[in-house]
Amino acid sequence: MELTLEELTKTIMEMRTQGYLPKALKLADQGLLVAVERKNYPYMLDLYYQKILIYHSLGDTSTMVSLMHEYGAICQKHGSSKNFMHYYLVMSLIYDLVGIREKTVEMTKKSIVYAQELQDLVMLVRCHNNLCYLEVEKGCLKEALQAGLQARAYNEQLSNILPDLATLQDIRINNNLADVYILEGDFNTGQTLLDHTLTSNIIHNHKREKVAALFGYGFLYEKQHRLEEAIGYYKQAIALAQSYGDKQLIKKVMRLLLDVLYQLNWRDEIFDVQRNYIELTEKMNVDHLLQQVMNLEFKRQKEKLEKRAYYDPLTGVFNRYFLDYHLQQWLNRAKTIQFYVGMIVLDIDYFKKFNDRHGHLFGDMALQLVADGLKTFLCEEDVRIIRYGGDEFIVCLKHAQKDYIKTLVQNIHGYLLSLTVKEAQQSYPLKVSMGVCVNNQKNYHYKDLFKQADHCLYQAKENGRANYVIEELL
Repeated sequence: MELTLEELTKTIMEMRTQGYLPKALKLADQGLLVAVERKNYPYMLDLYYQKILIYHSLGDTSTMVSLMHEYGAICQKHGSSKNFMHYYLVMSLIYDLVGIREKTVEMTKKSIVYAQELQDLVMLVRCHNNLCYLEVEKGCLKEALQAGLQARAYNEQLSNILPDLATLQDIRINNNLADVYILEGDFNTGQTLLDHTLTSNIIHNHKREKVAALFGYGFLYEKQHRLEEAIGYYKQAIALAQSYGDKQLIKKVMRLLLDVLYQLNWRDEIFDVQRNYIELTEKMNVDHLLQQVMNLEFKRQKEKLEKRAYYDPLTGVFNRYFLDYHLQQWLNRAKTIQFYVGMIVLDIDYFKKFNDRHGHLFGDMALQLVADGLKTFLCEEDVRIIRYGGDEFIVCLKHAQKDYIKTLVQNIHGYLLSLTVKEAQQSYPLKVSMGVCVNNQKNYHYKDLFKQADHCLYQAKENGRANYVIEELL
């Protein structure tokens, strides 16, 4: 039986939770092919996110960064609040792996803002637990304890919905809180939490979490000055991390192991571990990885600037600048493949009366409703949506079949008329007039298309508004 994309995404998350990472990765690759073919951007983004988290669990930072280039590009164009929440979480993981603490905290807190807005328990648990770990790294134990206990409180709620995931998250929370208690000198509580991890019936499927617990035991014994016992646990943690190739974690534990060896003055072992540490560092090519992350950050900032330049800040659709400088390129591509082009010019009927009667904030809500409605309805089409100015929008469509465009225009208008602006427990139906021009596969000049579509819009107004007029370019 073939799984739907929704079922597939859920199955991948369950397999990741159970520790079956290679199988989950294979399914994610298969699902991504289907989502790309169908231009199903929400599931495309979900599957990219699943792949990135799998590679994180496998310790493959380089592939994570590479995938984030693709994920970020799709997120900018088609992402929802949920996708941006995931984006910032993954960026926090990447910054942590390359040791840029300030950016790690910044990205984590941005993700928390989205998680609180969406009331996403899974993300609230994960983000607050990550924050606990980050506060430990900074030496802020009070803040770390607060974040860890907050994560635990959210996880108790999560256990009623997703018990298997909550069990895994409980292990991660305990590992981080154990570090807090150990640093505070409460060794009994710290050991109890680590015991809980290593005796869990799922820990054998989660090597990264087991490494963290073994590392925690080493840290516990080091703080108790039981240095030889600490060495034993650090070595176990390194061996397990080596079994699945988590180089970042191996390097972290090796540094701690070296500190203990220096305290004991075990010269022979110091030499061996130092040599392995240097070889690992050379293989990892940290500078190259850091450069990858910096390139990703540069690209993200560049995209933000471009978005400000090309996008209308109120509605999130393209602006007049895009129309003047980039729409013709899009039309030229339609000409190359000999697709028909439909240009729609639309505005909100009696928009000035809306503003005068209800205020400009109400008018802004109406504009956002139109823009969001167009983006939602046309999410799977090859389309450009532009705010021309005021309450006027331009929609450009291209398709191999002229009749498809005409039918789509009719459906767009019907959909927009079904929308209502809500304020103070009252609903005001949206009235929209549209003028449409469909080209003849010869003329692809946007000014000619716009001129005829704009003329059709005036005809629609003269015909009583709340309707549309469509003509073919002669």
